[in-house]
Amino acid sequence: MKLQISKLFEQIHSVPQVPEVVRILISQLNDPNTVFNDISKNIEKEQMLSMKVLRLVNSAHFGLSQKVGSIDNAVSMLGMEKLKTLVIASGIVNSVPDIPNFDISTFWAESFCTATYAKWLAEEIKIGDSDMIFTAGLISGLGTILLHLGAPKAANEVQQHVNAGENRYEYEQKRLSFSSQEVSAELCNRWHFSEDLVNTVSQSGKPLLADKISLPACIVYIARYISESNHSEISEEKRLINFPNKEWQQLGLNTDDIAIKLSEIMEIKSGLEGLAD
Repeated sequence: MKLQISKLFEQIHSVPQVPEVVRILISQLNDPNTVFNDISKNIEKEQMLSMKVLRLVNSAHFGLSQKVGSIDNAVSMLGMEKLKTLVIASGIVNSVPDIPNFDISTFWAESFCTATYAKWLAEEIKIGDSDMIFTAGLISGLGTILLHLGAPKAANEVQQHVNAGENRYEYEQKRLSFSSQEVSAELCNRWHFSEDLVNTVSQSGKPLLADKISLPACIVYIARYISESNHSEISEEKRLINFPNKEWQQLGLNTDDIAIKLSEIMEIKSGLEGLAD
């Protein structure tokens, strides 16, 4: 029997929630008038969130010359945009529970890379809302988590077929009548995120099927493909053969440049891995 998304959420004992400060930050992603110093006081009230962010800021990845002891200090050392990214990522990670027999570490590693690659692509084509696209990349896979929480049997069946080489989107549509990206979008709705973010996440499962093709959704789709192939044992030759050329062309990029751009993208480190510890 096929599920409905509304029924899936009814079966989830406790739907993940994000801290209010993260919700505010995401709602203000494209607002140039955001005063982060005011928000930083609220971040410090979220003790677990603040501790995780400061631990990551002080990690070797950022290579700061001195230890950072407060969110305000982190703003001055890293800049508002970088810290905003860390806070949003940390808040999303903290909202998601561990799941028995589910490799949450790999899930977050792929999600962090998807978000990082998506932001890079958005800035490469100068699309203008790279922070929103980063966030969309980060949360576009959360539907997989929700399926495991609300319909574990169906989620395990989907995963088995994906592991056997089937396309996740196509099998989910056949088995469930909806995609995990659509589930992610419904979670975004319940978190009261912006329409642009919800639509980007929803369409990122198969962006070329939309009536009006979304460039941000194409970016997230490509970034997820690169991330997932990077975390698999797929050969470089097969990675290029299966590359989403049509979505790449939608971005105005030349398919002759894919191999070069791909090597550039895969060298980028998210620096977010410590958030999943």
